[in-house]
Amino acid sequence: MKVAIVGCGLIADIHARCVGLVEEDRLVSVADVNPSAARAFGDKFGAQAFGSVEALLAETAPEAAIVCTPPNSHRQIAGLLLESGVPVLCEKPLAHSLSDAEALVDIASRTGLPAYVAYCHRFNPATQLMREYVQQGRLGVVHTFRNAFIESSPGIVDTWHTDPQVAGGGCLIGHGSHSIDILQFITGPVVDVRAQLHFAEEGRGDVAADLITLGENGVAGLISVSHVSARDESRFEVIGTEMAMEYDYVTSGRTVTIYRPSADPVKEDLPESCDVRFLEQYRAFREALHGRPTLLATFEDGLSVSRVVDRCQRQAGIQEIV
Repeated sequence: MKVAIVGCGLIADIHARCVGLVEEDRLVSVADVNPSAARAFGDKFGAQAFGSVEALLAETAPEAAIVCTPPNSHRQIAGLLLESGVPVLCEKPLAHSLSDAEALVDIASRTGLPAYVAYCHRFNPATQLMREYVQQGRLGVVHTFRNAFIESSPGIVDTWHTDPQVAGGGCLIGHGSHSIDILQFITGPVVDVRAQLHFAEEGRGDVAADLITLGENGVAGLISVSHVSARDESRFEVIGTEMAMEYDYVTSGRTVTIYRPSADPVKEDLPESCDVRFLEQYRAFREALHGRPTLLATFEDGLSVSRVVDRCQRQAGIQEIV
């Protein structure tokens, strides 16, 4: 399969390496608004480089594309790729605004092409095991989902990641969109949310957020995300009446901790650690292009996350970015 990547930053490097690990596939073209970045990236991975997605499409014929640009460009770039007949895997969030996310869902529906959002944590084996056990009823009645993606990264506060015009907000739409997707992937749709967003300076996106969600099946979600936490934490757990399951990205490795009433915690082995999530996501994208069932997040799933984020931002007095 001939693959294109649009946007040549750090996350694009990860995606390019995944393409290179699949023998049948080849990265044929890359594009970036910074021509020197595109050339350096193309040279590194043996791909033809362009200064725009329009130029890329005019001179090459990719069979699939991965969009790795900032969120405010997703509507234009992913939309153009789909309109040109190219299936898309778009980095999260689907868009920087709810209206752009809605527009992308409309384009995907109209073209009928495969269109997915790169919520890579769906491909952590721990996430899939928890989803499977919840669906099988092995946890009993599920009451609670808890997640923390918190870190001390104050430098990010001054980058585009907290520029509302580019990112659509800050930590909530960045880290928190992953959290919301994991929650909905494992336990089902969110129907209500209350949020507290935390800001460092006026006019910038949030640097931290705390959410309490309610799922349509009664599951309560407790989510904390932060760029300015005094300590790092990256973990999630699902708690039911018969079993609770916990995964820590730093310490769990290839295991999930299982808790049962009146029993000592036990470790359940996983086939791989969380490090496989990007490669498995790419493999799932390939499978989906052949019409096979997939656990990838659809554009509709991405829109669902955007709606939750939008509700949280409106509670903080933030109107939709135009």
